[in-house]
Amino acid sequence: MSFDPAFAGTGPTDLRGILHSAPALTVIPDDIDLRAIEKNLADDHVDAPADDTPGLLRVVSEAKSSGHDMYFVVLDKAQPKFTYYRDIATALQKQTGGTVVVFGPDTVGTASDDFSRVQLEQAQDNLTVSQPAQGAQQMLDRMTVQTQIPWTVVTLVLIAVVAVAAVVARVLQVRRRGAEPAVPAAADRDVTTDGVGDTSPESSPPPR
Repeated sequence: MSFDPAFAGTGPTDLRGILHSAPALTVIPDDIDLRAIEKNLADDHVDAPADDTPGLLRVVSEAKSSGHDMYFVVLDKAQPKFTYYRDIATALQKQTGGTVVVFGPDTVGTASDDFSRVQLEQAQDNLTVSQPAQGAQQMLDRMTVQTQIPWTVVTLVLIAVVAVAAVVARVLQVRRRGAEPAVPAAADRDVTTDGVGDTSPESSPPPR
């Protein structure tokens, strides 16, 4: 097991500071030759068995036509921890830039300076890991669809819907109040025509 070269040469005090500023160290398994993988990625953006390479190259080409640099690595050996796939992708992405996707027999790891972590995680849900070319196409399709959503327009529409709903609720409230029968005041109930019901002293006839 080896650590990311970025931490090489740090003393105990420096390493403690790094641990406080970063969530975790990047761990690269001993059987992973990063230099060899980086060399293959530099050629055509793919480091994979021969059977998977043509399909992955098609995805690389499609991604490039959409303005995205994607790199695909296929490991034939399962790693002891699923986090290692992301660590490998992170270490490679520091050298390649763009988006690195590392497939394993049972899971996948990703790193990118193009797509957000949320986009990457959502694109990995129910991914076809056993077929790397198909899984790569799924990831590209899902991530590019997410980037095409006009979030500003969606936000404005939601604001407009809330405003219209508030206006409608206010109009209905005013109409309900207008439909309620008026209740006569107490003074009006005591006064009737021809003085009937008026018991005030001023309205009584003078004595004879």
